[in-house]
Amino acid sequence: MRRLILKPLTKRAAAGFVEKALLALLMLSLAAGCAQTPTVQPTEKPGAETPATQAPPTPTATAVPPKMLTVCLAEEPASLYRYDGHAGGAKDTIFAALYDGPFELSADGTFAESILSAYPSRENGGVSSIPTAVQPGDMVVDAYGELRVFKAGIFVRPAGCTSSECAVKWESGEFQMDQTRVEFQLRTDGLWSDGELLTAEDAVFSYATAKQAALPAGAWALDRTISFTAEDKQSAVWLGVPGYSPRELAPFFWLPLPGHQLSGVDPAALAEDLQAARAPLGWGAYRLVSWESGQSLELERNPHYFGAPENQAAFDQLRFLFIPEREEALAKLADGSCDVLDKSYHLEALPKEQLSALAASADLHWEDWEPVEQLVFGIQPASYDDGYAYWTDDRPDFFSDERTRTALLACLDPQKLAEQVLTDWLPEGSDLTRLQLPSLSADPAALLDEVGWKDLDADPSTPRSAQGVPGVSEGTPLSLRLTTSQRWLHQKAAALIVEKLGACGVRVDWQALPLAQLYQPGPEGVLFGRKFDLALVSWQQVNEPLCVLYRGKAVPSEANFWVGTNLAGFSDPAFEAACADIEQGDGLAPAYPAAALLPHLSLWASRPGLAGQQNLPWNQLERLNAD
Repeated sequence: MRRLILKPLTKRAAAGFVEKALLALLMLSLAAGCAQTPTVQPTEKPGAETPATQAPPTPTATAVPPKMLTVCLAEEPASLYRYDGHAGGAKDTIFAALYDGPFELSADGTFAESILSAYPSRENGGVSSIPTAVQPGDMVVDAYGELRVFKAGIFVRPAGCTSSECAVKWESGEFQMDQTRVEFQLRTDGLWSDGELLTAEDAVFSYATAKQAALPAGAWALDRTISFTAEDKQSAVWLGVPGYSPRELAPFFWLPLPGHQLSGVDPAALAEDLQAARAPLGWGAYRLVSWESGQSLELERNPHYFGAPENQAAFDQLRFLFIPEREEALAKLADGSCDVLDKSYHLEALPKEQLSALAASADLHWEDWEPVEQLVFGIQPASYDDGYAYWTDDRPDFFSDERTRTALLACLDPQKLAEQVLTDWLPEGSDLTRLQLPSLSADPAALLDEVGWKDLDADPSTPRSAQGVPGVSEGTPLSLRLTTSQRWLHQKAAALIVEKLGACGVRVDWQALPLAQLYQPGPEGVLFGRKFDLALVSWQQVNEPLCVLYRGKAVPSEANFWVGTNLAGFSDPAFEAACADIEQGDGLAPAYPAAALLPHLSLWASRPGLAGQQNLPWNQLERLNAD
């Protein structure tokens, strides 16, 4: 061990040491005096003269406070882990800040800048078809769009066939089908919020995690996937089941998870991992700083966010406040405590008077214009399942002839009906241009006459009568029952349906039922028991065209325990083949078993001028304006 040995100082050395010490103390005293801010004491005494005015102190720079955006949420998510089985609501709002696309549409309909350097298409070579040999026992998608085992008797599209018109029934021999390949190219400057490179391996890690989680919501895309792999750092490649060509690519790009942060965690335990659930890394305009349970989430501008300077977040900080009560949140929007109320408040449920008052003091933003509210024809009631006979108690066969369905839709004119409903619902001046429903040019009176529904008394206020309608007794009046929920939107639409069909000589009796009764399981339930003539039904948005809801195998019946979406009881192979051909499922044609009538709109609100444009999508939170 080394020892420190102290030697005695000589007198001369001691004197020098004292001098240096005194000098050092003097210098420290002067420095301290200079560093102190002098405190100004009043010098004026009663009756004394006011001293001469001194020169004002030199102004110093004041720190500019950070720009803060406050978004109020009606709920606090239990977790921010992507595969915890809970999606939607406030969680999606927070994800809009932590992540940025891809596949987000701007107001002009183009894809917003994202972590992809380009969007795959057949034109740029990102999407291609590979002729692939298939063997009995392989999983394929048949010509009806169904996922099936390849075997004798299956109706499929051979390689090079792009529609149901060239589909064939396979019995034996070698056979090839097209397999779709999609290459997703990630940008080279995409970074996680901790500065690590965002790679294709992160997307593949997310895919593997999704498979491990096996959530029902993700099963549809996973079942149509053969593989999802990383060819290099920036290239993720999806290979689909033979016969399947995706209408939309978004479901087949698994949004990346940070492999460098989570790869060491057991996949089965990720939902409980604190980093994954409470402190996730992102690549969006903001990154998470802190989370105070029951109170707020604090975020800051992400210094590693990609893109051009004009696309950077306008706010330095972002705060999410959890305010469960809608009235309290509305008050905070009015007094400036909240800049934004997100969609979790369901502001669209407010009465028109309150919506109009809100529109006068805030900007309203309507989203989700896809017409998922549908008028379904009860083509085949459950009572027909053991056979139909018009001389029995079976309901008359009103709808098997598609000309009748087309005539009724032409009477309704869905676009005008929807515009009238929305005009009575939304505040004055609301933009309805995003509502686009199929137009009908058919003459309803001529079609009904052609089928055999005659206006014998030339009085449109009385129902037409059957004169030679196949499967319908002579003289049967064209009198239908309409069933809806008790929601205001459905009641308004129902009143117009009764009025418009009545003008065409179709009597409609309308009943509005509580939701529990309307959606009661079969065989007792009105909808799932298939006991209606016409029904207004609300569907959720799906990844496929809405016509897939009406495939023959989806008819609720005793055989499948009354589970299925095909409430119309409709079955037609030609219809199913045509449905598989649809690339854009944005509406149902007149010959279909249901007609798109209304969107299921959602609403968010912001203080005036914050959004910059009325049609700004909610998921582009970073584009809100700080000025």
